[in-house]
Amino acid sequence: MPTPSPRWNSRPSRRAPSCAPPPSHPSRGSTQQKDNAMTIPATPSAPRGSGLSDEELAALKPHVINLRRGQLADRPAGEGEYFSTAADVEAIFATHLPAFLAGRSGPVPLMVNAHGGLVTEAAGLRAAASRIPWWKENGVYPIYFVWETGLVTSLADALAGWLGGSRGPGDFKDRIVELAARFGQGERVWGEMKEYAEAASAGGGASVFADALGSFMNEHRGALTVHAVGHSAGSIFHSYFIPAAVKAGVDRFETVSFLAPAVRTDLFKEKLKDEVDQSIGRLSMFTMTDDRERADNCVRVYGKSLLYLVRAAFEPRIGDPILGLQDSVRSDPDLRDWFGEPDSPSSAQVVWSVEDRGPFSSSDATSHGAFDDDPATMESVLRRIVDRKDVTPFPLPRAVEPLWPTQPRDVPAPTWPHSATRKALCVGINAYPDAADQLSGCVADAGAWATELEKAGFAVHLLADAQATRSEVLLRMLELVSTSAPGDTLVVQYAGHGTTAPDLDGDEAASGQGGNMEDEALCPVDFRTGELIIDDDLGLIWDQLPDGVALTLFFDSCHSGDGQRRILSQAELEQETTLRRLPRRVVLSEADREAFRARRGYTSATGSRDAGPGRAADGRAADAASPGAPVDGQQKPHRELLFSACQPTELAYETAGHGDFTSKASPLLADAIGKLTNEQFLGRVVDGFGDRQHPKINGEKALFGRTFLAAEEGSAPTAPIGVASASSGAAASGGVPASGEAVQAAAAHNGGGAGTLTAVGKRADDAEVAALEATLAAAAGAAEHRATRVARLLRAIADVIEE
Repeated sequence: MPTPSPRWNSRPSRRAPSCAPPPSHPSRGSTQQKDNAMTIPATPSAPRGSGLSDEELAALKPHVINLRRGQLADRPAGEGEYFSTAADVEAIFATHLPAFLAGRSGPVPLMVNAHGGLVTEAAGLRAAASRIPWWKENGVYPIYFVWETGLVTSLADALAGWLGGSRGPGDFKDRIVELAARFGQGERVWGEMKEYAEAASAGGGASVFADALGSFMNEHRGALTVHAVGHSAGSIFHSYFIPAAVKAGVDRFETVSFLAPAVRTDLFKEKLKDEVDQSIGRLSMFTMTDDRERADNCVRVYGKSLLYLVRAAFEPRIGDPILGLQDSVRSDPDLRDWFGEPDSPSSAQVVWSVEDRGPFSSSDATSHGAFDDDPATMESVLRRIVDRKDVTPFPLPRAVEPLWPTQPRDVPAPTWPHSATRKALCVGINAYPDAADQLSGCVADAGAWATELEKAGFAVHLLADAQATRSEVLLRMLELVSTSAPGDTLVVQYAGHGTTAPDLDGDEAASGQGGNMEDEALCPVDFRTGELIIDDDLGLIWDQLPDGVALTLFFDSCHSGDGQRRILSQAELEQETTLRRLPRRVVLSEADREAFRARRGYTSATGSRDAGPGRAADGRAADAASPGAPVDGQQKPHRELLFSACQPTELAYETAGHGDFTSKASPLLADAIGKLTNEQFLGRVVDGFGDRQHPKINGEKALFGRTFLAAEEGSAPTAPIGVASASSGAAASGGVPASGEAVQAAAAHNGGGAGTLTAVGKRADDAEVAALEATLAAAAGAAEHRATRVARLLRAIADVIEE
């Protein structure tokens, strides 16, 4: 635990209620500010995007440093309505700060503020303009970093279809919003924002300021004390800025105050924790209790705070601990006992809002965005900086800054009609940007599937070529699943390249397949930039499938169907490729693999995390890692069924403008829907193939006997259909069945078990199944029994689509 803080050891008296400032206070519109506060002209010029006039913007120059992508503007005429150059930073220390210090005795506090991630440039400028006079009134020289994050705009676009309009807030669970944010722009933009925060202090605009501050303090010993305040993502900014400033010659930050910090605990511990009592005097955190975090809301449809959304949707690994979340702190032994209560002697203290612990340790904030507008919080922060109780009250804001647009822009119509009970998404990609990747039959395949499905009464949405980006494909898959209802029948069809990608989260190795195993991946049109769709992504979506909904997948690509992975070399791939015989498989270059790692938030080719944002070793999604996901302790069966174009050791080919699998399978739909079982449909498809490619069926064994493309509660065919079932996934895979349960798999392989059909289309008697399972269970006691080996293998399989 940090050493005692002598000033705040004893419990102070209860604070007096915050009140509105007197008529003469700067926030009431006074045109004259004392202590060199900025002057608001009576007749300003026309306002800009921030609502501030040219004169008001010019008055911010002594206190506001604007950064774009972490950098200062390189010329006086920068982008946007407000910009900062290196000359502006120099002027702060050459002119403005010395003028503020003139005539003041003792060290003067200099406060460096970094706002949160949902603050636009315009809002940041308005906030600075309204609060700068208050800081100066209390003898503090404020510096505001206004750094553009882009998060609001990107998330508004990504979530536009989920935010309102025809859908009420009760129509979607938090988990759907989390996935929509992740698969939209949330994860990417949050990652870029963190990169900008780091870049700002690694040679960017913040390091220019840090160098100038260090030099000034070296030349004016004892003139300043330095303090940092960061709200939400501002804590990420300061995690890089504070060490950079110390390195630049700032001896010590007397106080650091974090408000609802969004920094991950691992970064905080790496950069700042051990600096408390060293280069940081006292560190304070003001944030909400877990109950209040869960009672908060974000973007109007998410039923928890922004920090919960950050943890579930923005960070590369779902569930990474966030410093501002109470349960993250209390579950971390390094932090649980390290943070002290406001009454404690610790120099690292936490105030859990709502809290009234006297003038230094109070907060009335009840939402994530409220902390930097809350008088109780801000006055407590100020008192810790100036180390006195008597301060000018915080000005009440004229209006609360909305964290989110009142109405999302361009809210799209639903992709599928609400009344549709049969819905399909068809994806085909020929025109990959690289000429070497281009195919010729995938768009035609998607069109063929769409035509046949429409004939069968499906509402079909088609994504082709440039439309089929990773984000768009995943969001449409998520919409398809999340807007379905019991009794619906869903289809997802994909024709394009497949590949394998580095196993970043360690689920393949953890499952026992070995360290050289990789994740299966589909290749959207932008895959060369790291935008692969891996099995983890798909698993997160399939796990949201409502009960009573049937989902069938048709993937006409390589690496679409098993846990065994054979990676062909480029030479082997070229050998297989001719004008008439084109395999749908690409080999990722090392540059592609690095782009994929970077896109997923990994910076090294070595080392895997012990849990990832998708499937665990058993193939299920890591729901427990997500605060928005229900956790009932029960292993749910996989309810989606995949028809894959080939075995895992084979290539999926296209010939004469169509995929071989599509050419054989799609014409059979009309006669199969509602008449055949899934297993029987595959048998008919396989009958039309030669030896170079063997389609297979993947999923829970019980689904093999279900009626093809029928509602989940639909009955099996009533009339016997003379189609052999030996073409099922069990037989086609050389005796290794594609089931999630070893006993069921072994039973099916031996001709019985749950889901097996008799000659007249009825299920085997339950007593027969029980007897067979008992026999297998007894036989499995032998260590080398085949059923044991099968069970071990099946546990190892982390298939692309939930085998």
